[in-house]
Amino acid sequence: MLFCLFPICLFDNYASWAYPCAAMLKTFHIQSRSYRFALVMLTLMLGLMSLGAGGCGGYYILTVPDQLAKTGGRVVPVARLQRNDFFVLALAMKGQPMRFRVYATAAAADDAAQNKLVPKALQSSERVCRGDKIGYSAVEIPMYENPIANRPGKYYLKVALQDYEGEQIAAIVPLYVWDPAKSVVAVDLDALPREAFPGSEQAAAAMRKIARKSNIIYLTRNSQATQFSRHGRLEREDFPDGPVLLWQRKRWHIVRSGKLRIPKIIIESRLDSQLGQLKLDFPKLSLGICTSPLAAKAFVQAGMECIVVGNDWVKGSTIRHRKSWQDLAKRGVE
Repeated sequence: MLFCLFPICLFDNYASWAYPCAAMLKTFHIQSRSYRFALVMLTLMLGLMSLGAGGCGGYYILTVPDQLAKTGGRVVPVARLQRNDFFVLALAMKGQPMRFRVYATAAAADDAAQNKLVPKALQSSERVCRGDKIGYSAVEIPMYENPIANRPGKYYLKVALQDYEGEQIAAIVPLYVWDPAKSVVAVDLDALPREAFPGSEQAAAAMRKIARKSNIIYLTRNSQATQFSRHGRLEREDFPDGPVLLWQRKRWHIVRSGKLRIPKIIIESRLDSQLGQLKLDFPKLSLGICTSPLAAKAFVQAGMECIVVGNDWVKGSTIRHRKSWQDLAKRGVE
């Protein structure tokens, strides 16, 4: 039974590993008999490991960040598609047709994800893009052509794939559409005290006070958390709603290229939002709130004022201080 299953795993997922290793063995001038034995042992090992990992099949990984657009502007959502066929190794998927569509409500997006009929009045036209060589796809969705989401509010973007074998995956993320004339404040989410920690209630009160006059963007370095967990925390701890974006950082991806399909590492940062780009759409994004010198430096370099809570040793010409979250809740940002 084992030997019947393992060749399927080999040629379905792991040939790209056996051949590079075989080429490597050749470079060491191993005699043909030893080379064949080593290749057989390598193939057996990979076959056994694949069975131990849960079978020959893998699964897709679809990453789509929160989206933010201005009324009358456009949004360019970027999605990353990978596939995990070998333990924790997620390889970029090239050329897959990714479908993008905006929905007016969360319920409509959920119905669409379950292949239920959604009224045309609750959905935009669909756009399709094939992923590039490292698994990225992007489309431009003009808000001014989109009656579904051209007013300030919270909408939902669904990105979906059905591959040529019928396997499906979809991601639904919030799409915030804001009036660019309204003030925007950026907050380092990692600086906000967690629930039940000292200052957590005061921090939430301070954010709610700020949200009366300004929209709030949250920034985080925690790339491992999901949108569900991030927004779940905001709701659970009574923080105002808003997009949760990643600070700019480099990512590494593994892709397969060349005749031997040898894995190689690609470094990029296309999924991460940058303050400079956000300021182009939202010129009233002029203030950041944080506790760390690293975040304060990022805000200042983006041409923004910064309020540092605690840590009064963090200095700068455009940096102001609040002694505590309670002090921020009392004095505000003015």
